[in-house]
Amino acid sequence: MHPRVKARIEAEIQRELSDIIATELRDPVLKETLPDIVGVELSANGQRATVYVFAGDEALREAVLSALARDAGFLRTELAHRMELRRVPSLQFAWEDPLKRWPL
Repeated sequence: MHPRVKARIEAEIQRELSDIIATELRDPVLKETLPDIVGVELSANGQRATVYVFAGDEALREAVLSALARDAGFLRTELAHRMELRRVPSLQFAWEDPLKRWPL
């Protein structure tokens, strides 16, 4: 996959997932914490996407990641409706603290 195409797809997945989580998910954990999508990393073949999330409090880490894992099928289906891709990648979620990655 060409690097520019990969970067465009990653940015579009990040944008769409942020919108879906903010507007369409009904999970009480995710509605309460409203996690940020920090980044998306697409595999070389485009079949797997690692979505990096952050919700502010380290204590919420397990609850947010498990809620996202439960809703991964719904999120992938919504991505398929919104994006024009031949194959929508499977979603894996990982915690990333943007303040540790890019210190002030």
